[in-house]
Amino acid sequence: MCIVFIYNGVNETESDYSLILISNRDEHFERPAQCMAPWNEDSNVYGGKDLEPGCEGGTWMAVSPTRGKLGLLLNLPGVKKESAKSRGRIVSDYMKSTMPLSDTPTPKIKTYSNATDNIYQWPDTYLGFSNSLPDKPLKKVEAGKNYLTDICGRLNKIMDKSQLIDELTCLLKNKESHLPDDQLESRQPKLYKELSSIFVDIPQGKYGTRAHTIMLLSKSGHMDLIEISMQSPIDPEKPHWEKSAFQFDLIK
Repeated sequence: MCIVFIYNGVNETESDYSLILISNRDEHFERPAQCMAPWNEDSNVYGGKDLEPGCEGGTWMAVSPTRGKLGLLLNLPGVKKESAKSRGRIVSDYMKSTMPLSDTPTPKIKTYSNATDNIYQWPDTYLGFSNSLPDKPLKKVEAGKNYLTDICGRLNKIMDKSQLIDELTCLLKNKESHLPDDQLESRQPKLYKELSSIFVDIPQGKYGTRAHTIMLLSKSGHMDLIEISMQSPIDPEKPHWEKSAFQFDLIK
Protein backbone atom coordinates (compact mmCIF):
# COMPACT_ATOMS: atom_id res chain seq x y z
CA MET A 1 0.00 0.00 0.00
CA CYS A 2 1.11 3.56 -0.74
CA ILE A 3 -0.66 6.90 -0.59
CA VAL A 4 -0.30 10.42 -2.01
CA PHE A 5 -2.03 13.73 -1.33
CA ILE A 6 -1.82 16.79 -3.59
CA TYR A 7 -2.65 20.48 -3.21
CA ASN A 8 -2.93 22.41 -6.47
CA GLY A 9 -2.81 26.05 -5.41
CA VAL A 10 -2.51 27.63 -8.85
CA ASN A 11 -5.92 29.28 -8.63
CA GLU A 12 -5.73 30.02 -4.91
CA THR A 13 -4.82 33.72 -4.93
CA GLU A 14 -4.04 33.85 -1.21
CA SER A 15 -1.58 30.94 -1.42
CA ASP A 16 2.19 31.24 -2.01
CA TYR A 17 2.29 27.67 -3.33
CA SER A 18 1.36 26.38 -6.77
CA LEU A 19 1.82 22.71 -5.83
CA ILE A 20 2.26 20.65 -2.68
CA LEU A 21 2.62 16.88 -2.86
CA ILE A 22 3.14 14.48 0.03
CA SER A 23 3.34 10.70 -0.07
CA ASN A 24 4.07 7.54 1.88
CA ARG A 25 5.87 4.57 0.43
CA ASP A 26 4.71 1.30 2.02
CA GLU A 27 6.89 -1.70 1.33
CA HIS A 28 8.44 -4.84 2.80
CA PHE A 29 11.29 -3.80 5.07
CA GLU A 30 13.65 -6.36 3.57
CA ARG A 31 13.22 -5.13 -0.01
CA PRO A 32 16.45 -3.30 -0.93
CA ALA A 33 16.09 0.31 -2.01
CA GLN A 34 18.13 3.46 -2.50
CA CYS A 35 16.97 6.60 -0.71
CA MET A 36 16.22 9.81 -2.58
CA ALA A 37 19.29 11.24 -4.29
CA PRO A 38 20.39 12.52 -7.70
CA TRP A 39 20.74 9.60 -10.10
CA ASN A 40 24.20 8.64 -11.33
CA GLU A 41 23.01 8.14 -14.90
CA ASP A 42 21.05 11.40 -14.97
CA SER A 43 21.81 14.07 -12.36
CA ASN A 44 18.71 16.01 -13.44
CA VAL A 45 16.56 13.37 -11.71
CA TYR A 46 16.08 13.02 -7.94
CA GLY A 47 14.36 10.00 -6.46
CA GLY A 48 14.64 6.68 -4.73
CA LYS A 49 15.44 3.46 -6.57
CA ASP A 50 14.20 -0.10 -6.31
CA LEU A 51 17.19 -2.44 -5.92
CA GLU A 52 15.18 -5.68 -5.91
CA PRO A 53 16.73 -8.17 -8.37
CA GLY A 54 14.88 -7.87 -11.66
CA CYS A 55 13.58 -4.40 -10.78
CA GLU A 56 16.88 -2.48 -10.71
CA GLY A 57 16.57 1.05 -11.98
CA GLY A 58 12.85 1.36 -11.29
CA THR A 59 11.37 3.89 -8.90
CA TRP A 60 8.14 4.63 -7.06
CA MET A 61 8.62 8.41 -7.24
CA ALA A 62 11.05 10.83 -8.84
CA VAL A 63 11.36 14.52 -9.67
CA SER A 64 13.22 16.33 -12.44
CA PRO A 65 13.24 20.04 -11.56
CA THR A 66 15.04 21.06 -14.75
CA ARG A 67 12.45 19.28 -16.91
CA GLY A 68 9.46 20.27 -14.79
CA LYS A 69 8.43 16.66 -14.20
CA LEU A 70 7.22 14.63 -11.25
CA GLY A 71 6.23 10.98 -11.62
CA LEU A 72 4.69 8.67 -9.04
CA LEU A 73 3.52 5.07 -9.19
CA LEU A 74 0.78 3.36 -7.16
CA ASN A 75 -0.06 -0.31 -7.30
CA LEU A 76 -3.60 -1.46 -8.05
CA PRO A 77 -3.92 -4.95 -6.50
CA GLY A 78 -5.02 -7.57 -8.97
CA VAL A 79 -3.95 -10.63 -10.90
CA LYS A 80 -0.22 -10.86 -11.47
CA LYS A 81 0.94 -11.35 -15.05
CA GLU A 82 3.66 -13.82 -15.88
CA SER A 83 6.90 -12.34 -17.27
CA ALA A 84 5.58 -8.84 -16.64
CA LYS A 85 8.08 -5.98 -16.76
CA SER A 86 8.81 -3.91 -13.66
CA ARG A 87 6.28 -1.08 -13.26
CA GLY A 88 8.98 1.11 -11.76
CA ARG A 89 10.52 1.55 -15.20
CA ILE A 90 7.48 3.58 -16.24
CA VAL A 91 8.41 6.43 -13.91
CA SER A 92 12.17 6.22 -14.46
CA ASP A 93 11.80 6.23 -18.26
CA TYR A 94 9.42 9.19 -18.07
CA MET A 95 11.77 11.16 -15.84
CA LYS A 96 14.79 10.62 -18.08
CA SER A 97 12.93 11.37 -21.29
CA THR A 98 13.82 14.69 -22.91
CA MET A 99 10.54 14.86 -24.79
CA PRO A 100 9.18 18.40 -24.23
CA LEU A 101 6.07 18.99 -22.17
CA SER A 102 3.31 21.48 -22.91
CA ASP A 103 4.09 25.19 -22.82
CA THR A 104 1.68 25.76 -19.92
CA PRO A 105 3.75 27.03 -16.95
CA THR A 106 1.21 25.93 -14.31
CA PRO A 107 1.14 22.41 -12.82
CA LYS A 108 -0.96 19.77 -14.53
CA ILE A 109 -2.00 16.70 -12.57
CA LYS A 110 -2.78 13.64 -14.67
CA THR A 111 -3.38 9.99 -13.84
CA TYR A 112 -3.29 6.85 -15.93
CA SER A 113 -4.55 3.39 -14.98
CA ASN A 114 -3.99 0.30 -17.07
CA ALA A 115 -7.26 -1.00 -15.60
CA THR A 116 -9.20 1.59 -17.59
CA ASP A 117 -6.54 2.65 -20.14
CA ASN A 118 -7.56 6.27 -19.64
CA ILE A 119 -5.54 9.42 -18.97
CA TYR A 120 -7.44 11.94 -16.85
CA GLN A 121 -6.48 15.49 -15.92
CA TRP A 122 -7.62 16.59 -12.46
CA PRO A 123 -8.75 20.20 -11.95
CA ASP A 124 -9.42 19.74 -8.21
CA THR A 125 -7.55 21.81 -5.63
CA TYR A 126 -7.18 18.86 -3.25
CA LEU A 127 -6.52 15.30 -4.41
CA GLY A 128 -5.70 11.96 -2.86
CA PHE A 129 -4.81 8.58 -4.35
CA SER A 130 -3.89 5.18 -2.96
CA ASN A 131 -4.22 1.54 -3.99
CA SER A 132 -7.63 1.78 -5.62
CA LEU A 133 -9.09 3.29 -8.76
CA PRO A 134 -9.04 7.12 -8.59
CA ASP A 135 -12.84 7.37 -8.62
CA LYS A 136 -13.14 4.81 -5.80
CA PRO A 137 -10.93 6.21 -3.02
CA LEU A 138 -10.19 4.35 0.18
CA LYS A 139 -11.63 5.87 3.35
CA LYS A 140 -8.17 6.92 4.55
CA VAL A 141 -7.68 8.86 1.32
CA GLU A 142 -10.87 10.84 1.93
CA ALA A 143 -9.77 11.54 5.51
CA GLY A 144 -6.30 12.59 4.41
CA LYS A 145 -7.72 15.05 1.90
CA ASN A 146 -9.69 16.67 4.71
CA TYR A 147 -6.54 16.95 6.84
CA LEU A 148 -4.63 18.45 3.90
CA THR A 149 -7.41 20.95 3.24
CA ASP A 150 -7.17 22.18 6.81
CA ILE A 151 -3.36 22.38 6.79
CA CYS A 152 -2.97 24.15 3.46
CA GLY A 153 -5.85 26.48 4.25
CA ARG A 154 -3.97 27.75 7.32
CA LEU A 155 -0.32 27.46 6.30
CA ASN A 156 -0.07 28.59 2.69
CA LYS A 157 2.49 31.37 3.19
CA ILE A 158 6.25 30.97 2.78
CA MET A 159 6.78 32.46 6.24
CA ASP A 160 4.95 29.43 7.70
CA LYS A 161 7.01 26.84 5.82
CA SER A 162 8.57 25.24 8.89
CA GLN A 163 5.19 24.66 10.55
CA LEU A 164 3.72 23.52 7.22
CA ILE A 165 6.39 20.82 6.86
CA ASP A 166 5.88 19.72 10.48
CA GLU A 167 2.10 19.35 10.06
CA LEU A 168 2.43 17.60 6.70
CA THR A 169 4.84 15.15 8.32
CA CYS A 170 2.35 14.51 11.13
CA LEU A 171 -0.33 13.83 8.51
CA LEU A 172 1.90 11.21 6.88
CA LYS A 173 2.57 9.62 10.27
CA ASN A 174 -1.13 9.48 11.21
CA LYS A 175 -2.01 6.01 12.57
CA GLU A 176 -5.75 6.59 12.98
CA SER A 177 -7.87 3.81 11.46
CA HIS A 178 -10.49 4.81 8.89
CA LEU A 179 -13.15 2.13 8.89
CA PRO A 180 -15.41 0.67 7.68
CA ASP A 181 -13.84 0.30 4.25
CA ASP A 182 -15.45 -2.35 2.07
CA GLN A 183 -12.60 -2.32 -0.45
CA LEU A 184 -9.94 -3.08 2.15
CA GLU A 185 -12.06 -5.68 3.93
CA SER A 186 -12.74 -7.60 0.72
CA ARG A 187 -9.14 -7.44 -0.50
CA GLN A 188 -7.33 -7.94 2.81
CA PRO A 189 -9.73 -9.69 5.25
CA LYS A 190 -6.89 -10.44 7.70
CA LEU A 191 -5.01 -7.13 7.56
CA TYR A 192 -7.59 -4.50 6.62
CA LYS A 193 -7.46 -2.87 10.07
CA GLU A 194 -3.68 -2.40 9.88
CA LEU A 195 -3.97 -1.04 6.33
CA SER A 196 -6.78 1.41 7.12
CA SER A 197 -4.46 4.13 8.44
CA ILE A 198 -2.37 6.61 6.46
CA PHE A 199 0.77 5.39 8.25
CA VAL A 200 0.94 1.61 7.93
CA ASP A 201 2.73 -0.38 10.63
CA ILE A 202 2.81 -4.19 10.52
CA PRO A 203 6.04 -5.10 12.38
CA GLN A 204 5.18 -8.80 12.60
CA GLY A 205 5.00 -8.90 8.82
CA LYS A 206 8.09 -6.69 8.40
CA TYR A 207 5.98 -4.35 6.29
CA GLY A 208 4.80 -0.79 6.52
CA THR A 209 5.49 2.85 5.75
CA ARG A 210 9.22 3.21 5.27
CA ALA A 211 9.52 6.59 3.52
CA HIS A 212 7.74 9.97 3.59
CA THR A 213 8.19 12.47 0.76
CA ILE A 214 7.21 16.14 0.82
CA MET A 215 7.47 18.42 -2.22
CA LEU A 216 6.67 22.13 -2.01
CA LEU A 217 6.64 24.31 -5.12
CA SER A 218 6.14 28.03 -4.60
CA LYS A 219 4.62 30.36 -7.17
CA SER A 220 8.02 32.05 -7.43
CA GLY A 221 9.45 28.76 -8.74
CA HIS A 222 11.31 27.57 -5.63
CA MET A 223 11.08 23.85 -4.86
CA ASP A 224 11.73 22.10 -1.55
CA LEU A 225 12.10 18.32 -1.81
CA ILE A 226 12.26 16.34 1.43
CA GLU A 227 12.45 12.62 2.16
CA ILE A 228 12.27 11.07 5.62
CA SER A 229 13.10 7.37 5.36
CA MET A 230 13.90 4.33 7.47
CA GLN A 231 17.55 3.42 7.26
CA SER A 232 18.52 -0.14 6.31
CA PRO A 233 18.83 -2.64 7.80
CA ILE A 234 15.42 -1.84 9.27
CA ASP A 235 14.59 -2.87 12.83
CA PRO A 236 10.75 -3.00 12.87
CA GLU A 237 10.70 -2.42 16.63
CA LYS A 238 13.18 0.48 16.69
CA PRO A 239 13.49 1.98 13.19
CA HIS A 240 15.97 4.78 12.58
CA TRP A 241 14.62 7.65 10.45
CA GLU A 242 16.87 9.92 8.43
CA LYS A 243 15.97 13.15 6.64
CA SER A 244 17.31 14.33 3.28
CA ALA A 245 16.46 17.73 1.80
CA PHE A 246 17.10 19.37 -1.56
CA GLN A 247 16.22 22.82 -2.91
CA PHE A 248 15.90 24.09 -6.47
CA ASP A 249 14.90 27.26 -8.28
CA LEU A 250 12.96 26.36 -11.40
CA ILE A 251 13.60 28.30 -14.58
CA LYS A 252 10.40 29.92 -15.83
